[in-house]
Amino acid sequence: MNERVLHFGDSDGLIGIHTPSAAPGKRPGIVLVNAGVVHRAGPNRLYVNIARQLAATGYPVLRFDLSGIGDSRPRSDALSFEKSAIAETSAAMAALGAESDCSGFILCGICSGADISFLTCRDNPAVLGAVLINGRGLHGVTDDSGDAIDAGINSTLRAGESARYLWKRALFNPASWRKLLSGQSNSIELLRVVGRQFLQRFIGSEQVPENAPELRAAFHGILDRGTALLMVYSEDDPALHYMQLMLGKEMEKIAGYPNFAEIRMPGADHTFTTRHHRDELIAALRRWADAHFAA
Repeated sequence: MNERVLHFGDSDGLIGIHTPSAAPGKRPGIVLVNAGVVHRAGPNRLYVNIARQLAATGYPVLRFDLSGIGDSRPRSDALSFEKSAIAETSAAMAALGAESDCSGFILCGICSGADISFLTCRDNPAVLGAVLINGRGLHGVTDDSGDAIDAGINSTLRAGESARYLWKRALFNPASWRKLLSGQSNSIELLRVVGRQFLQRFIGSEQVPENAPELRAAFHGILDRGTALLMVYSEDDPALHYMQLMLGKEMEKIAGYPNFAEIRMPGADHTFTTRHHRDELIAALRRWADAHFAA
């Protein structure tokens, strides 16, 4: 396999590895976006395996380092990480297009790489598809404001876990009611949970997190444009609970798009540590890509 180092971006400061297509036919190029501060090989060398296996089936692939990660130089300007990550991912698309003569692209990333892929997909119409693996959408890559958003949402998630426990166990446990009547438990908390769960289950009321409308609108904008989205989640991953909270009942509408798909992978951890789960993930990615983009 003849892989090649590419230098691109401002002053050629970004470094990537191009894995050329080994099969005839014109398919979209695939750009793999850093997961956190893990360099272009990806967690557990996942990106290396994705690049080589998908290139063997006809997709040119570029796995690259964002500025300040791996071999790519740090930026010298004051651009926020979110804006610079979107700009650099778009630059990676342009570099892959020039190298492999592809005009459309699939973005793929895990964790924050999924979030950067989603944001770039939202802003760049050259993205034909995106694979979001254990991603959180808009808020996984932001700076201080994003930290505040995450803190608020994580607090809501923890409260939701407590509410589910109270609803499923404490509410229907006679001992809990004996404690309530004897003053040994928090009556206000129990009544608050009962009221909220009743509204959600029987009246259809939904508590919408503050930033959820922005995320929901971004999903609709991408899907209305015809871009194909694949969301992949490890079993019980925190990002899955985050996305369920943010999308809420809107998920039914999003799931109704023919260009949307979601896969949940039982037993897999956040970074697909085991070889078995990495192989399953790559096979699922290939099936999805072929279904949408194979000529």
